[in-house]
Amino acid sequence: MAEQLTLDNRAVNILNHIHAGVLYCKNDEHSTILYANDYFYQMIGYTKDEFAILFGNRFADLVVDDVSHILRTIDQKIAQGKDLDFEYRMRNKQGDVFWVHDTAKYEREYNCWYVTIMDITEMKSLEYERKRLEFYLDNMPNKIMICDRDTNIVYQNRHAQECPYLDRTAKSLHRLVGEHILGMEMEEIMERAAQGESVDYEVRFSERGAFVGHDRNSMIPMRDAEGEIINYMQVSQDLMAMSDGLTRLPTRTMFEAYYDSIVHSQPSKPLYLAIVDVDDFKKINDSCGHQAGDEVLRATSRRLTAALGPADYVCRFGGDEFLVLFVDQEQETVEEKCRYMINQSLIPMKTQGGKVAVSYSIGIAAGEHGESYEAILEQADKALYQVKNSGKGGVRLYEGICEGV
Repeated sequence: MAEQLTLDNRAVNILNHIHAGVLYCKNDEHSTILYANDYFYQMIGYTKDEFAILFGNRFADLVVDDVSHILRTIDQKIAQGKDLDFEYRMRNKQGDVFWVHDTAKYEREYNCWYVTIMDITEMKSLEYERKRLEFYLDNMPNKIMICDRDTNIVYQNRHAQECPYLDRTAKSLHRLVGEHILGMEMEEIMERAAQGESVDYEVRFSERGAFVGHDRNSMIPMRDAEGEIINYMQVSQDLMAMSDGLTRLPTRTMFEAYYDSIVHSQPSKPLYLAIVDVDDFKKINDSCGHQAGDEVLRATSRRLTAALGPADYVCRFGGDEFLVLFVDQEQETVEEKCRYMINQSLIPMKTQGGKVAVSYSIGIAAGEHGESYEAILEQADKALYQVKNSGKGGVRLYEGICEGV
C-alpha cells in the first residue's frame, strides 16, 4: 500500500509539472472535474478549494463560448471511438478571457474523459494579427507578393492572385516576372535586396504586339525583431492605369523616369532615343475622320512595341509623336530597327474609314554616359527636323550619321 501511495504521489508530481491543464472529468453536462493538476488551477486563477466552493467543480461554468455544437458531437465521437479536439475560450478569476486547445480521450468503463487543455491565446493573437494584416493587404490597391531568398512565393494578396496577366501557376517571382523585368535581372535585384536595399524596377507584359500589363515594382527586405532579413516583399504599382488612354503606352513622364533610372543604375550601357512622328497626321484626321486617326495611333503603338528589346521603352510623347528608348544595343541594330519601323509604316492600316496609308519620320540621338534626358531629346528632335525638311518618311541620326531612307 505504501509503495502504491508513493507511486501515486510520483505520478501526481509529474502531472503537476506538465505545462498544460490535465483533468479527469465526468461525461455529464457540466464536465464535472474529478481531478485536475496544479497547472490547471494556475490557468484559471482559482485554488482547488475556491473552485469547488464557487463552481462545484463544474468545468463548463468557466467556458464563455457557446459550445453546444461540441456537446452535440460527443455521443457521435464516443460511438466512433474518436477523441475530442476543440478550441474555445474560458474566463479566469481576474476576468480575462483566454483561448484553449482541448483534447480529450473517453474512458468507457467509468464514463469519464481524460482531458488536456493548453493555453493558445498567444497563437490565436498571432493568427488574429495575421488575418488583420491580410485584410489590409487584400484591400490595398497594389499587388503584393512575399517571397523567400530563392524568390519562392509564400504569400500573394487578392489583387496579385486575380491579376489577369500574371501566371497563376508560377511558384516563384523569378518565373513570374523574371523575363519581363526591364533593364535589370532578377539576380541583381535579389542581391541588392539581400544587402538591405529597397530596389525599384519595372516589369512589362505584352501579347500579340500590345501591352497587357506594366508595373512599377519595389522589392523591399522584411526583417524580424532582431533586424535579420527573413523575406522579401514585392509591391507593384499598376502603371497601365496611368498610361496614355488611347494607345495604352506609358506617358512621357513615365518615359523620363525610366530613362533616368537606366542612366543612374547602368551608366555604361549605350542608349539611343528615337522620336517617331506620323507624317501628315492632320490630313488623315481631316480626310478620314478622327476615329480613323485614333486607329492609326493605336496601330502605330503596336508596331513600335513589336520592335522593342527586353529593356527598351516606348511612350506616346504627345499628339502624333512617340518616343522609343533603345538600351544596350549597337548603333547598327538601332538603325535596322528604325528602318523596320519605316517599312512597317508602308503597310496600309485598316480602319473603319477604309485603308489608310501612312509614313513615319524618325530622328535618333545617341546618349553619352550620364547625358540628361532633356539634352538627348533635343538632339533627337533636331534629327527629326532634318528628316521632315528632307521629304519625310525617313530616319536620321543626330549630326547626319545616318542617311535618310
